[in-house]
Amino acid sequence: MIKQNKVIIALDTGDFRKALSIISSINFEVIYKLGMEFFYSFGYEGINKIKEIKPNIKIFLDLKLHDIPNTVCKGIIPLIKNIKPFMITLHSTGGSKMLQQVAARVKETFINERPLLIGVTVLTSLDSNAMSELGWNPDINKNVVNYALLCKKSGLDGIVCSALEIERVRGACGKEFQIITPGIRFENNSSNDQARVVTPSYAFKKGTDYIVIGRPVVESKNPKSELEKIFI
Repeated sequence: MIKQNKVIIALDTGDFRKALSIISSINFEVIYKLGMEFFYSFGYEGINKIKEIKPNIKIFLDLKLHDIPNTVCKGIIPLIKNIKPFMITLHSTGGSKMLQQVAARVKETFINERPLLIGVTVLTSLDSNAMSELGWNPDINKNVVNYALLCKKSGLDGIVCSALEIERVRGACGKEFQIITPGIRFENNSSNDQARVVTPSYAFKKGTDYIVIGRPVVESKNPKSELEKIFI
């Protein structure tokens, strides 16, 4: 049985009414991922309206913060103060200096309660050909593990990676390091623009801590019934 609080629903939509409808219709204790599309469209005001409907909502703020260290250090503090996210993402390609300084700033500013700091490694839309185009090592596993180790050494709590890299990351970073797996599809779902996708059961079998489900739920006629496929 998959635990409800280990499932993250990606509200990747620019339709605010649709987002509210999805949140209102789901009575499971899941986490909600708010990314660029949602935040850039509705900002703090939109998140506050969501909290009026679901005061105890757990938010995974997925903005993949990536800039020079000082800029990210200054930018992340008001995000955490205003939103109080359960998790927040940084892009690991920002490098160790950025990651270390941000982790230190967050931990010294939010001593009693802070979000999990999660590093984004290799986007699940990328395959080995895309990696070569970027001038990276085409071996996705090696890249993901390298970024995971960088994030751990820099003081982050975990990373985002596809289920295909979970076992290597777990072996390199240990059981306490949090792994969040996007690119989740139910049986017979389209993979859309994701290159590395798996089912929920497969991801947890491989050892992930959390799964992220987007379009199979958000674009369904009945989001609650889609989630029941996992929980019931």
